[in-house]
Amino acid sequence: MKLIIEAEVTLLQVQMQESEIVLSYEGDVGKYGHVFFTHHLIPSNAEETKGRLTGFARTILADGGSVRGTLSGIWRREGSKFRVHSLDDVIGLPDQNYVDISFDILTKRGSVRLFSVLDD
Repeated sequence: MKLIIEAEVTLLQVQMQESEIVLSYEGDVGKYGHVFFTHHLIPSNAEETKGRLTGFARTILADGGSVRGTLSGIWRREGSKFRVHSLDDVIGLPDQNYVDISFDILTKRGSVRLFSVLDD
C-alpha cells in the first residue's frame, strides 16, 4: 500500500441512534476534491467502544465533476476520540483505498490518511 493523501476533515453532524451512530464529514481530500462522506457506526459491544461500519462518499472535483464510493470497515473509540479503518471502493474508477481516520467527536476535527491498495 502506498500513502497518497493526508488531509483534514470536519465532522458536520452526529446522530445518536439506538442501534448506530451516524457521522457526516467534509473536507478537501487531494485528487478527490471536496469530499462529503457518512459513516454508520454499528457497535459490537455493550460499551459502544468498537464495531463495524458502512458508509458512502460523494465528491465535487475541481472541474465540476463528481466521484462517489462505498465505504466499509471497523472502528474503535476511547473517550471522545474515534479511529476508523475503512476500505473504500470508488465507483466508476479503478481506485480502491484503505483509509485511516482519526477524529474527536467533541472538537469535530479529524485527520485522514488515504492509501492506495492497487499495485503501482
